[in-house]
Amino acid sequence: MNFKHLVGKSTLKEGITIHKNYESFFESPKVGDKKEITLIFGDSQNTRVALRKLNNIRQHVQIKYTTKSHVQFINWLNDIFKATKFGRVGEFLEFKKISSDVYKLIPITIQDSHNTRLYIADSMHYKSLDIVDKDLYLGEIESIVNSIKFQIDEGQSYYNKKLEQAFIEYSWQKEGRAIPELDLKYDFRKNGIQIEVEFGNARSYYQDYIKFMLSYCSRQIHLGMLITPTFDFANILCEIGKQKALLRGRKSYSGMMHYEKAYKEFTYLKNIFDMPIVILGIDINYL
Repeated sequence: MNFKHLVGKSTLKEGITIHKNYESFFESPKVGDKKEITLIFGDSQNTRVALRKLNNIRQHVQIKYTTKSHVQFINWLNDIFKATKFGRVGEFLEFKKISSDVYKLIPITIQDSHNTRLYIADSMHYKSLDIVDKDLYLGEIESIVNSIKFQIDEGQSYYNKKLEQAFIEYSWQKEGRAIPELDLKYDFRKNGIQIEVEFGNARSYYQDYIKFMLSYCSRQIHLGMLITPTFDFANILCEIGKQKALLRGRKSYSGMMHYEKAYKEFTYLKNIFDMPIVILGIDINYL
């Protein structure tokens, strides 16, 4: 697991705030304490920076680099992330853990993203291993996901639109009724497989399971599949959304569903399902 940070103006000047899910990745100090960590950047250059956990309400964990000894590192950031410096949104910095308190920095710039696509990074299968046409729901859907190019400054609406176009190109039915009696629409359906793509608010995805069960109990499908971004990808999209909201004068941006949430919650929900269900987590493939 690596940590990906969306680069903003403060990144280029003074520091980074660490998401709470990555506190263990950075071996965060106790509240009110700090320690030094080493960042390797550029051509094997390195700098020592402060990692601290603030004694505030949210107990933020931050990486700070504000002294004269950090000038070379700050100059490197500004040279690499020129697009962010001039107002673009979407470049980010990946932290790869080398050893305890040592991290290698991998910049992802506008130029680096041109040949980057999405891929299926993780999956969970429930009662689905014996389905005969599994090549369809894995092979074809993998091709659909791989066909989507990552756009470094685009948010969730872009990926919803591109996935919709790709599913239609593969002859999937779009937005029909889960059952004829109710005006409750699925996202995509083909050959007894129903797919819900969930890039939206994390509080609303439970409705997807209702649609699966309605369609399954009426014998219209034999498999329900939930496609959602991984936590890393969702976090990137959320940060892009927040920055775009600020540029438009809005002060808030709602959270996003992610694979890890669905996986964790399904371990408690699975006993109520008597049907095959697959959950896929999609992420960015930089290679």
